[in-house]
Amino acid sequence: DDDKSSSSSSSSSSESSEDSAEIAKHREEKKAAEAARRKKAAEAAANWTPSPPRGNSPNPEIVVKRGTEGAAALGSAGKPFSRVDADYWHNQITDERMKDNSYEGTFGDGGFGANASQKLVTVRGKDFRHEKNKRKRSYNGFARGSGGIDETVRSQKF
Repeated sequence: DDDKSSSSSSSSSSESSEDSAEIAKHREEKKAAEAARRKKAAEAAANWTPSPPRGNSPNPEIVVKRGTEGAAALGSAGKPFSRVDADYWHNQITDERMKDNSYEGTFGDGGFGANASQKLVTVRGKDFRHEKNKRKRSYNGFARGSGGIDETVRSQKF
């Protein structure tokens, strides 16, 4: 029994030395492959030149016509984004009455909602809905002395 155990232990030690030799050989191969890869990458980086820009010109010019969606690109820097070119469309209006889109311009100072309009014109954003409903609730036109609702027709023919 003792002979068998000693021979098996010696064979296992020789196998472990073979395994460690294989592992060392494998590590050396990996190091050599990594060094070759790095050398190839360094050569490629040294020989690199940038590719020319695509297209006919290096700085393509964007042409935008007035009255189109991209008309805001014609404005100067710092101008807020707008899908509509207000100057272009303002010049398209032929009837002077249509240029003033305010409440006072349409109905005058004594109209049905003049008081609400004065207060709501300064409100912006999500608070507008709350303020608008507050004005609607508090309005009682006949009791407040503003009289009846004006039934004048103010439509425009195009």
